[in-house]
Amino acid sequence: MPNIGLVLAGGFAKGAYQIGVLKAIKEYLGDEQIKYISASSIGVLNAYAYVQDMMDLAEETWRDLKFKGLRSFASIYTNSSYINDTIHENARGLSTDQRYFYATYLNLTNRTLKYVNLCETDPANIKDYLKASVSLPVLTRPVDIDGVKYADGAVVDNIPVKPLMKHPFDYAIVVHFDQNNYIFENRYFDGKLIKINFLDNKIIRDSLAFDKDSIAYMIKSGFEESMTVFDMIFKNGPDDIETVYRRIKFLNDLRDKKSFRLTGDVVVTNMNRVLKKIVRAKI
Repeated sequence: MPNIGLVLAGGFAKGAYQIGVLKAIKEYLGDEQIKYISASSIGVLNAYAYVQDMMDLAEETWRDLKFKGLRSFASIYTNSSYINDTIHENARGLSTDQRYFYATYLNLTNRTLKYVNLCETDPANIKDYLKASVSLPVLTRPVDIDGVKYADGAVVDNIPVKPLMKHPFDYAIVVHFDQNNYIFENRYFDGKLIKINFLDNKIIRDSLAFDKDSIAYMIKSGFEESMTVFDMIFKNGPDDIETVYRRIKFLNDLRDKKSFRLTGDVVVTNMNRVLKKIVRAKI
């Protein structure tokens, strides 16, 4: 059985795509194949729903959402029943089968980026970590956890592949919404990543204003397009790692305008930019 990783980026309302992707993953790989998870922002909540077998609840919540603009998203989603009621009631320590689930946070107390392994946190703090993952700096209040103020870390590292780099995964599924065709870190590492990058100008040109029809469309597209990718990648099954690598290379070679994305450079650049805004806002 291969060691498989999963990276879910932030993307505000575009996170609805990830619900479809996760449904496809469950169909192809089951519930216990994903060993290492790293997520930012809305991806943290989606990944949590996947790990805790709450996908039906997450999908229902997404389908009930309707918002226009960044402030509307911040207000409606962070204060939705999914956060304040359902997750608070059901939030608990993660399954013992899941040992590594990293969530990305901006530590506003000491102004650093932190990847928190939710599997190693106090179960009593899980609900606060979940809420902090979508607490947008400047727009919403940070969440105080044991005297430290945490906020959404996607503003610094939105595609958090870094936590996976210290683990012996065979390959990983990376779901993001950036227009760039990235080569992550180096070609060897990049050759182990199954990239699912959804772009649809009709729907995603404004990731902050969606109605129910748009969200339903994204969930459906996420599932169908992921299944197409998995049909190709896992043609000989998920255990045939060499074939998986060859298929990854084939898909990567099809992408044009490729550029390297180095986590360290991204973090330093974005941290400096974000801190300037936070200082001006005096959070």
